[in-house]
Amino acid sequence: VYTLLKTPYMTLLYNRSMKNEVDIYFGNSLRKIRESRCMSQADFAEACSISRAYYGRIERGEHSATVEMCDRIATALGLHISDLFIELP
Repeated sequence: VYTLLKTPYMTLLYNRSMKNEVDIYFGNSLRKIRESRCMSQADFAEACSISRAYYGRIERGEHSATVEMCDRIATALGLHISDLFIELP
């Protein structure tokens, strides 16, 4: 079963069993933060001490970020971890 998911950044046709909507929304939230700081994926990933490839998968919603990873991202950005989830539905 395929689902059409519209987000502020993209429209996706995806298999619900393969991707989780929360991961996609979370990735879009991170993309918005990254772009607001005029940072490339590589720069953002380096600031968070993770690989660019891994960060890219999180941003595209292909990978679920652990709580530990969310904390690392928030700390690198000078944010509280809860700030990463403010715009999630």
